[in-house]
Amino acid sequence: MRDAAVRRDGLDARLARLRVARLAAQQVVAAADADNALAALRVLLALPDSAPLQLADSLAEAAHGDSALPASGRRGDLAALEQGVQAADLGVRAAWAANLPSVAVFGNLAQHSHLGPLNGGSGDWTVGVGLAWRPFAGLAGVGAIQRARAERDAAEARRDAAARQARLEVAQSGRMHEAALRRMAVAQDAQREALVALDQAKLRYRTGAATISELLDVQSALTDAELDLLAARHDVLVAAACLDFANGVFDQ
Repeated sequence: MRDAAVRRDGLDARLARLRVARLAAQQVVAAADADNALAALRVLLALPDSAPLQLADSLAEAAHGDSALPASGRRGDLAALEQGVQAADLGVRAAWAANLPSVAVFGNLAQHSHLGPLNGGSGDWTVGVGLAWRPFAGLAGVGAIQRARAERDAAEARRDAAARQARLEVAQSGRMHEAALRRMAVAQDAQREALVALDQAKLRYRTGAATISELLDVQSALTDAELDLLAARHDVLVAAACLDFANGVFDQ
């Protein structure tokens, strides 16, 4: 019996060391991923490679089931297209105005003196109003108006298409946000179940009713559940940011 207990303890220790080695290998890969994320962040922020950055563990503060939509803002791309429509409408008015008569006011003052600027002499002045109108300029004015109208119609079409695309993006982002929240709720339930299972497995192992393999399997299941929860929280944060972006929150 004692030899069997020694062999079991040796096997348990070996299996535990194998588990630790696997976790250490995963930690090396995670550290490399963190370095790559920092490098990518420096590129996005246009920072030098020597700029100090530190990844914050904010996944634990992700919303736990808050499905309220973020505040909506005015998207910059839609605002720019609306300005383009207004400019095109002013272009139509300008094309119409170019065909209307133009009024000019002019004046002239002349002084005639041979003795000097301060001495007496003769002078005259002229004031007039002129009206200019070219009603038949080879129909160029009609063509200018039609071209301005076409440009306005094209600007309105671009604005309407962008507005429809924006509504689609908001709807898609909202659905992804809701799905991420539901997935996080499922992952939280799975983690709680894994914690309870681990406590039961530890009790069974201490009483000799379970082997170390069973305990390690349950511990592995808990690790997987925690990783799934972190991934779900990550997806919630990303989905919320995408929803904010679609609503134009960052364009304020």
